[in-house]
Amino acid sequence: MGRVSFCRALVMLVLLVPVWVSAQNLHQDVQERLAAEVIEIVDEREREITGTDAIATVQEVRAVLHSGDRAGEVVRFESEAVSLEKGDDIFLNRVVTINGDEYITFADFERRPVIYMLAGLFVMLLVGLSGWGGLRALASLAGSIAAIVFLLIPALLAGYNPALTSVLIAAVIMVFVLFGTHGVNPRTIIAFVGTYSAIAVTGLIAFLSVDMMRLTGFGNDASVYLNFATNGQLDLSGLLLGSVIIGILGVLDDVSITQASVVQELKRANRNFKFNELYKRAIVVGKDHIGSLVNTLALAYVGVSLPLILLYAKTDSSLITNLNQEVVAAEIVRIIIGSIGLLLAVPATTAAAAWWFNDREVDGDVEAGHCHHHHH
Repeated sequence: MGRVSFCRALVMLVLLVPVWVSAQNLHQDVQERLAAEVIEIVDEREREITGTDAIATVQEVRAVLHSGDRAGEVVRFESEAVSLEKGDDIFLNRVVTINGDEYITFADFERRPVIYMLAGLFVMLLVGLSGWGGLRALASLAGSIAAIVFLLIPALLAGYNPALTSVLIAAVIMVFVLFGTHGVNPRTIIAFVGTYSAIAVTGLIAFLSVDMMRLTGFGNDASVYLNFATNGQLDLSGLLLGSVIIGILGVLDDVSITQASVVQELKRANRNFKFNELYKRAIVVGKDHIGSLVNTLALAYVGVSLPLILLYAKTDSSLITNLNQEVVAAEIVRIIIGSIGLLLAVPATTAAAAWWFNDREVDGDVEAGHCHHHHH
């Protein structure tokens, strides 16, 4: 990342070559991000933040640079954004002003090694516990991510309708998730039909809700920055809608494949079960599953939004008043619409599975999902 930023700075310098005028050397602003390691905390003191009662800890730090033309050199800077320790791997911003003055500031910590270790641990556990099924799950996950990165994001940046695009790309993601992980069989086909029908209805409800509530999509800083970066060309309210749809795909996959499997197992256990019996028995499992997944979905969103919740808890406004704030209302809409999607997916998938297995027998190979017509 440091090299990319440094190269970008060099390109800017080449394009804006200092011109010799009256034997004066004209300087341009230079900014680059450099990898570094903290070698010493020289001094540490407290400073009151102007206009507040808060106290900030200011550190004077020495660090050795690991990238850029000055790799190996030791630089000195002040940091008050975070608390640094000797041995920390960090990134620094280096800015040279038009007057030739240089400023070194803390940019961020180096986090990628930990990410790589966690990813490696996850892969080892998944493959160790699930074997071939784990590898297929990884492949389907890679396909889903590829669909988002190479299809959804370019389409959104190109200005296509975010809601419609998200619904269409959701189908591609569900193909990877269901068929890539569980193979092509009656269970996965039924789960796909149940999931996608729930997505279609949920998408419509989300569209109407976002429109009636006049949600603009400017509820967080990232949306504001994105709006500036794209010169206001993106439909941010539609983007909010799209994020709701993509966000519920994982839990919909879970509940749909489970319901299809339950119906298939019921038919395998008793070949005399018909539509009504299959549906009635499977929906009991579905109801329990709904309860746990709705809690899972809500707690996941609350966990992500915990700083926001704490911020509004510190305000003098009442809870009812805070509900009207767009940033709060948008998260509530995510939770409620996601839960509606779950509620719709269970009966839809269960009914489709009960209809399919109504007059069919299930072979012993449950994983393959083989079945054939029951001839009287």
